[in-house]
Amino acid sequence: MVIFDKLTVAVFVNVFKKDRKYRLKFVTLQKQKHLVDMNTMKRIILISILSLSIHLSEAQTVQPVNGQPDGKSLAIEGLKYYNGRVVAQNFQQAATYFRQSAERGDMVGEYFLGLCYFNGEGVAQNYSEAFKWYDKSAKQGCAQALCELGYCYYMGNGVEPDPQKAFELYEQSANKGYPKAQYYLGDCYFNGEGVDADESKAKYWYHKAADQGNEEAKEALVRLLEE
Repeated sequence: MVIFDKLTVAVFVNVFKKDRKYRLKFVTLQKQKHLVDMNTMKRIILISILSLSIHLSEAQTVQPVNGQPDGKSLAIEGLKYYNGRVVAQNFQQAATYFRQSAERGDMVGEYFLGLCYFNGEGVAQNYSEAFKWYDKSAKQGCAQALCELGYCYYMGNGVEPDPQKAFELYEQSANKGYPKAQYYLGDCYFNGEGVDADESKAKYWYHKAADQGNEEAKEALVRLLEE
């Protein structure tokens, strides 16, 4: 499964397996039926990249490239302040680093800057800016950004609501193995949003998400069995 890049993911997964205490209790406020509980969020929101930042940040400083810090190092620096494990949590400082990273074209920095704008963390909440940075990251193939961009289209945050476009983006993210998107995709098939209703395909994607620990997908499967 590729979310950011093969080497990065391999390191992230290895670090996470070795030390579970660095799982981040992270909640993103969602609306309507896309509420996601704490246990689900701990599993699906960038566990690996956040874990890596904790392990590397004590030894790694921002690395210059041609006299300028590179985007990935700046993103990791931002994560130190975002998760507050190594230094005191400071969303404003995190957003500053994410912006510098994003402006250098790093998709992790772009994604997190979008997240900051979406949640109003370190910057004034601005769905249009969130959409812009999610879109930039999604165009580089970031599974999380594809999913959150789809959510923007679904809810009409920073863009006109477009259920079909939301479905397409969820599908791209789901096919990269991102469980949150797999759950959303199952919802689209179940409710006929952006695509013709298809219970068998809904079950398929709920199962895919549930197999990765997504609690919302597990609950959806239970409800289907009870019907």
